[in-house]
Amino acid sequence: MLVAQGDLTTRHADAIVNATDPSLLGGAVHRRGEPAVLAECRALRASTYQNGLPFGRAVATTGGELRARWVIHTAGPVWSAGEDRSALLASCYRESLRIADGLGAGSVAFPAISTGAGGWPLDDAARIAVRAVRATATRVAEVCFVTFTPEARAAFTEVVTGDENIAAGLAAHPAERWRELFAAVDGLTPADRAVAWETPEGQLPYPRYTERFWRVVRLLAELDVVVPFDWGAWSHDSPLHPGGRGLAGAPVADAARLATAYVRGERFCDGTLESGLGNGALDAIFDRLRRWFTEEHGGGR
Repeated sequence: MLVAQGDLTTRHADAIVNATDPSLLGGAVHRRGEPAVLAECRALRASTYQNGLPFGRAVATTGGELRARWVIHTAGPVWSAGEDRSALLASCYRESLRIADGLGAGSVAFPAISTGAGGWPLDDAARIAVRAVRATATRVAEVCFVTFTPEARAAFTEVVTGDENIAAGLAAHPAERWRELFAAVDGLTPADRAVAWETPEGQLPYPRYTERFWRVVRLLAELDVVVPFDWGAWSHDSPLHPGGRGLAGAPVADAARLATAYVRGERFCDGTLESGLGNGALDAIFDRLRRWFTEEHGGGR
C-alpha cells in the first residue's frame, strides 16, 4: 500500500480509479483518455446505467490514451454533516477492488474519493479509504493512493504508516508474552466480570476489580497494546467505540487503539473498564488480538 502525490491520470498502473458522479461523465480521466473512455461511459449510460451509476458502485472501461489499461469509475458520495454516508464511501473502494479482480488487475491507483467536490473531510476520508482497502479480500498486489495536494498526502500517509507502525510494535513482542495474555483472559471467571462498586463514607463510588482482571490489564499495558495516539478524539469519532462492533474486520491497530481508550480511560473515569466488560468491547479486543496472533504465528505455534 503506497501513498503518492501527483496526477492520477499519468500513473503507471493496471487500473486507475476515476472518482465520478452518477452521470459517469465527470472526472479528470475523460480529458486525457478520450475519446475511447468517454465513448464507453456514454454507452454504459445508454444501456446498463440509464438512471446513472449508484453511489458506492463501480464499473470499468478501457484506459484509452491513458497509461493504465483500464479505468474503474466509481460514484463517490457527497459528505453530509447530518447523515452518515461512510458506508457508501467505503463501498467505492471495495467495489473498485472487486471490479479490478474481475479484470485481473495487479495494481490499482485510487484518488482521494469524495474529498474534492464531494467535500469529505480529509482525515475521515483517509481512515475510511485505507481501512476499507485493508478489509477487502482481493488479488490486487499493489494499491496506491494518489493525492492531489500535500495535505491529502499527509492525511493518507498518517493512516497507512500509523497502522503499520502499531502492528510492527505488537509483532516485536515474543510469542510467549502473547500466550500469557490469552491464558490470563481465558482464566477470567464470571466473578471477574461482575465488578463490585464501593462507596466509602463521604466519597464517590468506585469499582473494585479482581486481581485476575487487573493482571489482564497489566499484561495489555506491558505488551504495548496501550499505544500513543489521540485516544480521546479517536474513541469519540470511531464507529468501533464503545462496543467494538466491526472490530473483527478492522486492522489490528484498531484493537490496540480501542484497548487504549479503555485502559487509559480508567485512569480518568472510574468504571470505564467495567463498561468495556459489559458492552463486549474488551472481548472484541481480545478476539481481534488473538486472531492477529494466530495469523502472525501460523496457528499460534
